[in-house]
Amino acid sequence: MFYIKSQSLLTFTHHMLTSFYNKFRRITTNQLYFPEIDGIRFLAIMLVILFHTHGYFAAKTTLHFTDDPTGYHILNTLFINGDRGVELFFVLSGFILCLPFAHHYINNGKKVLLKKYYLRRVTRLEPPYFIAMTGIFLMQLAMHLKPVGVLVPHWLASLGYAHDLIYHQTPMLTVVAWSLEIEIQFYLLAPLLFSLLALPRFSRRAILIVATIGIIIAQWCYPPLFLSIYGFAQYFFIGILLADLYVSDAAAALVNKKWVAPLATLCLIAIIYLPIKDELISPAALFTARICFPFLLMLFYFAVLKNSALKKVFSYKFIPIIGGMCYSIYLLHYTIISMLGRFTLRLHITGYYLPNLLLQFLLLGIPVILISSIFYFYIERPFMSRKWVDKLSRKDKHDEMANMESELKP
Repeated sequence: MFYIKSQSLLTFTHHMLTSFYNKFRRITTNQLYFPEIDGIRFLAIMLVILFHTHGYFAAKTTLHFTDDPTGYHILNTLFINGDRGVELFFVLSGFILCLPFAHHYINNGKKVLLKKYYLRRVTRLEPPYFIAMTGIFLMQLAMHLKPVGVLVPHWLASLGYAHDLIYHQTPMLTVVAWSLEIEIQFYLLAPLLFSLLALPRFSRRAILIVATIGIIIAQWCYPPLFLSIYGFAQYFFIGILLADLYVSDAAAALVNKKWVAPLATLCLIAIIYLPIKDELISPAALFTARICFPFLLMLFYFAVLKNSALKKVFSYKFIPIIGGMCYSIYLLHYTIISMLGRFTLRLHITGYYLPNLLLQFLLLGIPVILISSIFYFYIERPFMSRKWVDKLSRKDKHDEMANMESELKP
């Protein structure tokens, strides 16, 4: 009897978890879902959250610690380099957007219609972005953080994804919007870049590798004056190259070997700790690190996408669910940290640095996930489906037909 009740409880729990999983799972255009990709998104967004939480704590805390905060070099470097999650997102954007084009050019798959491509970008990303930016704008107005005459132009510039282009500084409403502006610049150029995949295998791969190295050399010689795609184009090139290798199924048997998982782990460590910004090392070492960095990202991604063991790790339980909410989390997390941090910083445990930093991660990380998940479920996720656009189109057609019929009536 006890066994039967236990089995029933387990079945009920499994059913509830499955239902929750399906309700929060990312909606994909072609109904195909690869949880390991959302697992990579989880890694990227967690790095970004760690970066901003640590940065806020380091800048705002008034505590005097018994120990030396600089003594935790390995951990502090991890947190400081958490902004590399943005580069992870850039590579993933290049890869994801390129996949249907790669299938078309390499495998003679269905042709991608540019009208549908751009419509999908607009209907999928813009509504949550506009809602989030307007909500942040209204909240800052209500809190009198800046005069209305100052906020309005910056809000409008951000809505047009042109803040960096106009002001040559990170967006005033929320600093994280700079990367979304660069994403939009890539979306506009992407179909032209994807046409490279129509070339023979050796030619297209050589061009992408040369372009990746070439843009890094250009950035070295002529540093970017402000944040734009010029400063990050190598990551999108690498994403396109990754899509080529993935669709071509290059070295599939080799990548699935057991030794690939520890090699990918070493790649991830290098991605986090490679000194690509450290001005204290020699210029030659810094330049070499910057050349290697995007290719390390590609190797790591390719291993996760093709290796069975790594797929399981990045698809484990609710990792892909949180990763699937990364856009909502990214839009909101900095504002949540800034708003709640002024209260959480008043709380402390012991007089030591690390316990207090971990406390802030907990006190700020949980609200970030909870608030973002609500925004994701009610705002972002509905726009992932094409059905709302189809319904809108059908409504427009219905209204048009009704108007025509009314005009024909005597």
